[in-house]
This record gives sequence, structure tokens and C-alpha cells, in this order.
Amino acid sequence: MKSEILSIQNLSQAKAELKKLQIEDISVSMMAPKAVFCVVKLYDVHPAAANIIKQEMLALGGEAAVERGCVNMSIESSQVVIMGTLKQYLRLLSKLKMQKGYFGLDDVVKEVSKSIEALMK
Repeated sequence: MKSEILSIQNLSQAKAELKKLQIEDISVSMMAPKAVFCVVKLYDVHPAAANIIKQEMLALGGEAAVERGCVNMSIESSQVVIMGTLKQYLRLLSKLKMQKGYFGLDDVVKEVSKSIEALMK
């Protein structure tokens, strides 16, 4: 027995690696987005939006780090570090799109979408 750490940078690489296992195509499609992990950093995020991002990512099994002043809204803006799989990011974007128009979430959706675009190849 041996093991190996895989470095999967995008959806194509994830699919290729899973296809080596000779599994059904539907299984490859379902699992590949879970194999791509990404960390995105946002700047100048409204603290309410930062809190929403954190709550949504935690609900999806991911993580988001926000600055301390977000909790009590004592800061004007925050940096946010979002950590998750491609699947979690896609679900996050879906949830944030439902809240568009609030606290600059439109801009968050645009920036996160741009950031993960390369992962979709």
C-alpha cells in the first residue's frame, strides 16, 4: 500500500483523476466539485456582508474568517478569507444571489465569481 497527496487545481483535473477509478460518469460529475479546494480573500467588505458570508459558509461546511469588529459592527469594512470546495462556493454564490442589493453583496458575488472562474475549467 502507498499513498499520494494530489494537487487538484480545477474541475478538469478533478474529473480526470476520478475517471482513473473507472466509476460512472454521473459519480464523477457529482464528486469532482468536492475535490477542488480554494481560498479567496476579499477586501473592503461591509461588516454585515462579511457576517452573512461567514454564516453561509459555515452552514455549507466551509469556513470564512472575518475581522473582529464585524460581530458588533464597530468597523466600516473588513477583509474576509473564504475557505471551501468548489461545490461550497457554487452554493454560497447561489445563496448570496438571493440577497442581492444588501450590504454590497452584489459586488461580493461578482468578485467571488471572478475568483473561482479558473476553477471551473
